[in-house]
Amino acid sequence: MPGLTLTALRVLLCLVLLSSPGALAGTVVRVSTALGDFDIELLDDTAPFTVANFLAYLNQGAYNGTVVHRLVPGFVIQGGWLSFNEAQQTFYPLATTPPILNEFTSAAPNRRGTLAMAKRAGDPNSATSQWFINLQDNPVLNTTEGGYAVFGRVMGKGMQIVDKIGALPPVTVLAGYDPFPLINYTGGALLNRHLVSLNMRVLGTTSGYPVVFDGATATLHARINAGELGLIQGAFRLVRETPAIEIQLDAASVFTLEQSVANMGSFDSATGRLTLPELHINGAVAYRHVRFVLVDAQQLLFRLEGAD
Repeated sequence: MPGLTLTALRVLLCLVLLSSPGALAGTVVRVSTALGDFDIELLDDTAPFTVANFLAYLNQGAYNGTVVHRLVPGFVIQGGWLSFNEAQQTFYPLATTPPILNEFTSAAPNRRGTLAMAKRAGDPNSATSQWFINLQDNPVLNTTEGGYAVFGRVMGKGMQIVDKIGALPPVTVLAGYDPFPLINYTGGALLNRHLVSLNMRVLGTTSGYPVVFDGATATLHARINAGELGLIQGAFRLVRETPAIEIQLDAASVFTLEQSVANMGSFDSATGRLTLPELHINGAVAYRHVRFVLVDAQQLLFRLEGAD
């Protein structure tokens, strides 16, 4: 194959933008809180309609600014329902779309670290926007109310953050409802800083080819064995075309992978070289052995050296 030229790269970008599917498999979502961030891998293939429902709320920004509104220590934390207006000292419910069918399967039980949909008692098909994370194995949730549909799991060391939330003191904030987890609350007016507020965004996917373009964002997602830095995935964007092609790693897009896969990229910290064994488009290998070198460590800039 010829070397990777600027023209070829432009063609690749255009083709991907025209042909990439709208949904991701193994979608990874970052949840940001005042206590730290954690990543969730969604089970796109196991619970496709539930994942689509969750992502519809997320992509509209509906979950941003909502709070963890339920804590049952040693059982679950729950969110996806309420936001808080500090000035008015009032909670407002999230506007919901019609409920979805229950997708519980015994292949995805309610174990510690899994994400599942909340629903009304007596109606298995009543889930809308609310979800919960299991703080322990909860087999009872697999057999009651038709089973609670698991559609994701906390990745890597993320449960350290979830456990911090689960260890907060539970305080009754709304009469008739379960306690909220509150941060450094000693009484009086409730402030935003007392609540576990959430922000969410999609980072990428753990499925598919190790090096692919995401047509929705026009970025290159690459799974990389970074040696002592571990197994990671990140998104690169084109920042310069002349005199040489340069790409920049978005540090905020990086997440840790739990296992290696065939043909994932590699980064040698000693030489600063990033090698991508295969670059895929439309299900086929477009180029092999794509080689970049780190030219600015502070800015995470890589310059193209060549390809086969």
